[in-house]
Amino acid sequence: MASTSGGSLAEALGSHSSSKGLMRRLSNRATKLASRTRRQSAATPKSRDGSIGPGILRRRSDSTNTAPTADTGVILTDSDDDCHLEETNELNSIYAPESMTRDFSGGSAAPSVAGSTSIMDIGASPVVPMALVKGTYLQKISKKKRSKRLLFILEADAGKVIWLKGRSTKCIYIDDIKDVRIGSDIRQYRIDYGVPECDEGRFFTIFYAVPDKSRSKTMHLIAEDEETFAHWVNALDTISKHREVHMASLMAFNDNAIRGYWNGEMTKQFENRLHSPDEEEMDYPGVERVCRNLHIHMAQRELQIKFATADTTRSGRLNFSEFRLFVREMKRREDIRDLYYRLASDPERGITLTEFVQFLRVDQAEDVDRNPSVWETRFIRYAHRGNRPRTEVTMNEQGLAAYLTSKDNFPLTRAPLEYSLDRPFNEYFISSSHNTYLVGRQVADVASIEGYISTLVRGCRSVEIDCWDGHDGQPIVKHGYAMTNSISFREVVNTINKYAFVASRFPLWVSLEVHCGAAQQEVMAETMREIFGAHLVTEPLDPSANKLPSPSELRDRILIKVKGTHRNPEPQRSSGESTGRRRGNSLTSPFSKPTPTDNASVPTQHLSSPLLGPTTQPSRRNGPPKRVDTITEGEVHDTVSSSTSESDSSEEVKKKQKTSKIVKSLGELGVYCTGVKFHGFESADCKKSNHILSFMEGTFRKHSKASDSKLALTRHNMRYMMRVYPQYSRLSSDNFNPLMYWRRGVQMAALNWQTFDLGMQLNQAMFDGGTDQSGYVLKPESMREIRILPNGLPVEAIGKLERQEMKFNVRVISAQQLIRPSNLSSSRTLDPYVEVEVFHTSDKRDKHDSMAGMTLPKDTSLKYYTSVVKENGFNPVFDEDFHFNVTTKHPELVFIRFSVKLSSDGESSTGRNSTIGSYTAKLVNLKQGYRTMPLLDSSGDQFLFSTLFCHIKVDPTTSVYVPKASENSKATVGKLKNIGQNVFSRSSANSTKSSFEKSSVDGFYSDSSQPQLG
Repeated sequence: MASTSGGSLAEALGSHSSSKGLMRRLSNRATKLASRTRRQSAATPKSRDGSIGPGILRRRSDSTNTAPTADTGVILTDSDDDCHLEETNELNSIYAPESMTRDFSGGSAAPSVAGSTSIMDIGASPVVPMALVKGTYLQKISKKKRSKRLLFILEADAGKVIWLKGRSTKCIYIDDIKDVRIGSDIRQYRIDYGVPECDEGRFFTIFYAVPDKSRSKTMHLIAEDEETFAHWVNALDTISKHREVHMASLMAFNDNAIRGYWNGEMTKQFENRLHSPDEEEMDYPGVERVCRNLHIHMAQRELQIKFATADTTRSGRLNFSEFRLFVREMKRREDIRDLYYRLASDPERGITLTEFVQFLRVDQAEDVDRNPSVWETRFIRYAHRGNRPRTEVTMNEQGLAAYLTSKDNFPLTRAPLEYSLDRPFNEYFISSSHNTYLVGRQVADVASIEGYISTLVRGCRSVEIDCWDGHDGQPIVKHGYAMTNSISFREVVNTINKYAFVASRFPLWVSLEVHCGAAQQEVMAETMREIFGAHLVTEPLDPSANKLPSPSELRDRILIKVKGTHRNPEPQRSSGESTGRRRGNSLTSPFSKPTPTDNASVPTQHLSSPLLGPTTQPSRRNGPPKRVDTITEGEVHDTVSSSTSESDSSEEVKKKQKTSKIVKSLGELGVYCTGVKFHGFESADCKKSNHILSFMEGTFRKHSKASDSKLALTRHNMRYMMRVYPQYSRLSSDNFNPLMYWRRGVQMAALNWQTFDLGMQLNQAMFDGGTDQSGYVLKPESMREIRILPNGLPVEAIGKLERQEMKFNVRVISAQQLIRPSNLSSSRTLDPYVEVEVFHTSDKRDKHDSMAGMTLPKDTSLKYYTSVVKENGFNPVFDEDFHFNVTTKHPELVFIRFSVKLSSDGESSTGRNSTIGSYTAKLVNLKQGYRTMPLLDSSGDQFLFSTLFCHIKVDPTTSVYVPKASENSKATVGKLKNIGQNVFSRSSANSTKSSFEKSSVDGFYSDSSQPQLG
């Protein structure tokens, strides 16, 4: 097919070669490119109607309350002749839809995940009501509040819903459906589209994905009666989940599922005619169709070899026994075979329990001795018994492969069943969202309840609401004057209350940007008290405490972040009282530096963050003071006159400051999070334990360039709260690099969750694995305590900075069952390669970073590429080792991103190549050894069966001392770096239009991966 189309194009070009005009301008190179043909993949999609299941695991909110809980799990078995497993020892496969989702512990209520069922349910297809097969009339509601009565038909076999619109037929594929919502979750849509309240019980919304687009679409429908409503909602939900489970079982080559698939194909082939099993055969085109339907993409020659191997009768057709042999050939993991032969002293016998435990202890770095019985049980679960005596239990090659791709070999550390977070709030990083109500761009786009649902079910612990006066006396939520629609504040609060603790039971912060007048502020306060009820924190746990409580102390509670209520001016201090620095000063350190007397030794000690105090006798600075703009986002504030100087009296300065207009009933809800206007760290507001500062990213960068400003920020954030949010100029809702702000101790780096670029990928990795999935990550010790070093430092440490040197190896072994992008030309084959990139807090590739840093010759490149594997998206083997040597201040904040990309020419791993899947993990949470990692698409949704198989080895961290960089050298390095980038114009494999494909946020990382340190 590819050859035909390519030849036709070449022929067309040739036939016009003698004509004048446009065709004469074609260069010889273009002509060759046009006439060149590419071998077509055996699985090039021709029509989606033949697909028997999805490739994406959809995150569902469980709006319909029909999905079972996540902890049931999908259980897959392997019953091939050479790998018998008892029915009670069914495998927990990594292909299970919930296998790569979070484990919500600590008693939290886990969100329901699509496809949670057991293997026994896989064969039973959902019963589709005949009314839906014949078609029912539904009212389709458009944006212009128009209603059309259309005939909708459910074609379950083709996996789609069609409707007749005039003479044309339109459809939605069931595999693209992300969610079906009803009731309160879509009440705002009902209001917006003018649907009467009496129709709410028959109103439902279908959220569906558009292939190769990060945005999803909605379809709003009204059934004519309650029975039809129930039929559609239940059928769509059930069929969608069944297809996920069925597809996962097929891609795991489950024997029962394969048999069921064969029976279905034979039923179609014989058109329901009676026939004997001996008549059932499948030819090569039929096998090609199977691969196409199962998203198996491999070269024709490889598929033909496997077909020939299975065709033992040399008939050119496969019976069921031969088809099973073909499936076994497809299932064989050559990349695991070498490992199996290394582990098993006697491969014919298999891996013994002793050998398996040694593998776990040495290769996998598992703590086997802590609970050996658990590991013995797991070994037996995957062990091959065969015809051997029951006293001799061994694991064969297929059993090892099954273990390595199972949930028992999960790539991230698991959270304990019960745990607590007992440090004060200020000592944690908190998973935070910016402008949560937006689902697209920042300007001229949609505000929706969906933004709150999607962020909360993914574990976000801080959401934002921009509140404005509504015309009917009820406050609304919108994005200022940015040409976005408005939604009801009450509906937002209802939604938050419903989903607040679905993903985590630890406290949720609600950040209010208040633009309402006094009357509707009162309504806001009353609404939150009414709906949040006992969840709402309305008074401090201990009024006498001078520090914040811990997340565990406020489990299942909702905290409000809001500006404080206007207060009377503070009484002027007496002349004998120390006032510290004036409010007009820039961000300089408010903390005293230890100044030991001459020859006096200072003992090693730690100053706990709650004990940090202000400078007692600071020196005054010359020149006019600098005043930082207020950092309460979403509101325009009056700026202080540039004529203000330190000679102004306190009363004169206060008269020029804008006071808060928050009413008492609303302001008092900011019990532990009162937003204050920044006037320097010496101000009285910045000494209160419950205050929070909010900076736009540009303001933060502007006022944190000087070293003393950085020190002031870092020390402030040891004890108090800070939030940084994206610049207003990010109209496309892209994100900054949160590492820039985490390394300064910023608790809330608020991101646009609707955009899955590098910023969100790092954020997702930050709050994934272990207790971090609670939405709270304990800061590194150096961000929580100040350490005073003693006299007698090592000679090599004098005048230098202490850093941590990390050495680790990443071996990219193989990828499995990669999904073919729907926009990929049918003549293109899948030619994948893998990019491995490291990010850390001392990484200075960010163009916005205020320090250019120093180059460290010992550090390795931060980005590597494997070679390209041609024409194989099914099981490409790379088997390449990459060594990383990273020097950083915070080893707890080192991230690795794996990106599977497609070579544009089948040869090169450079240039603007598209990313088809990625996975980002925090190194401290990534388990060592051989691990199977999930891959995510450009929206952050997990592929159902596409994975990456790697080996991770991390060496112990060691302390090193590096020279301090002078301000001049920092500036010089930065200038040279910029000159180098401009002059040489180095190409970047990541500088594509898609934010998902960018190697960095803002395009601030070039291909140059030489690390630098600040």
